[in-house]
Parts: sequence; C-alpha cells; structure tokens
Amino acid sequence: MTKTFKSYLREAIENVKGKRIEQLIQMGRVKMEDGRQLYDLTISELEHEYRCMKEKALRIR
Repeated sequence: MTKTFKSYLREAIENVKGKRIEQLIQMGRVKMEDGRQLYDLTISELEHEYRCMKEKALRIR
C-alpha cells in the first residue's frame, strides 16, 4: 500500500518540527516562557522562536 500525499506532508512537517526543536534545545530553549513544551507548539511558533533566538545570539556576539 502506498502512502498518500497527506501522509507524506504530515511526515515532512514532523521532520521540520523535530529539527527546529533540536536546534532550539541546543540554543538553550527547553520550553516557552508561558510554560508550554516545545512539542506543543505549531511549526509557525517554532520557526518564530528559532528566528528570535538566532537574532538574540547574533546581538550578543
């Protein structure tokens, strides 16, 4: 049985989320200030947090 497009899309999204979560953890973010775990965030929220953390790291240098 072949995978549907929807299942490929879901898998791709989960892979991107996993990568962003790993990157955020490496940057020192293990959960959000409001107490939510990274795994609870949407991909958009993860991307936003990653960009913010990256900008903050660049300003510190």
